[in-house]
Amino acid sequence: MTDTARIILASGSAIRREILTGADIRFEVMKPDVDEDIIKEAGRVEGLDLETLAMRLAEAKCMDIAAKTDAIVIGSDQIMEFEGRAYDKPADMKAAKARLMEIRGAPHTLINAIAVARNGEVIWRNLDRPTLFTRKLSEAEIDAYLEAAGPEILHSVGAYQIEKLGSRLFERIEGDHFAVLGLSLYPLLDLLRSEEAIAF
Repeated sequence: MTDTARIILASGSAIRREILTGADIRFEVMKPDVDEDIIKEAGRVEGLDLETLAMRLAEAKCMDIAAKTDAIVIGSDQIMEFEGRAYDKPADMKAAKARLMEIRGAPHTLINAIAVARNGEVIWRNLDRPTLFTRKLSEAEIDAYLEAAGPEILHSVGAYQIEKLGSRLFERIEGDHFAVLGLSLYPLLDLLRSEEAIAF
């Protein structure tokens, strides 16, 4: 048996592409046309918890693409939670510094939701909540990190990339490494095997 099913990643995320490529998954990328701000505002009005909101976003992304194809479509979303509050990606380096100053020396959670659709309906969902423990960083350390890492870290809700220089900011991480990166790989591989989308 060989990998024959058409798989689409409904995401513009470079790291999610790298995760699937690293697992030797053959896939295409289609960026969904989803207004996340509208979904988040509706979720706020409804009083949704952050896990439900993350899953709603993941479902919206995969369903936007699944409506146009019979392929297996993977949608994912990640929300950072710190002391009960949700955080979006920092708007600029000043906001990134404020984010790191706020979470230094304390744990925070990354809520990672995956929804997979096929033939126009969601067939599978997965939710992970890894917890990350930052070091008690000095302001000078944070400044040095931001200068070295550059604006690329603005693509991360936590203002860091643990797969790169951001690993130096942490004491430890509890939970799935791939969920921290933005796509829980192991349960997703189980799903792809059950759908006979991959050979093993």
